[in-house]
Amino acid sequence: MLVIRRRPGESVLIGDGIEIEILETNGGQVKLGIRAPKEIPVLRKEVWLTGCENEAASHSVTQPSLAGLVEKVAEWRSRT
Repeated sequence: MLVIRRRPGESVLIGDGIEIEILETNGGQVKLGIRAPKEIPVLRKEVWLTGCENEAASHSVTQPSLAGLVEKVAEWRSRT
């Protein structure tokens, strides 16, 4: 891991097309500005991890369990 110090207004370049600029620091927080090509997704890590967990969970659902869930939802909807 590369560790560098930057001040507000300074930037870091990654490759030819990504720039990360320090916009503001306030106590223990840092506000970043990120310029990247549209085809490169820029996500907060926790959002990416949630997506990975959802993807893994979707592969573990079996057809019978999904059919049972559909039946339960249909029963619930008919009661309301």
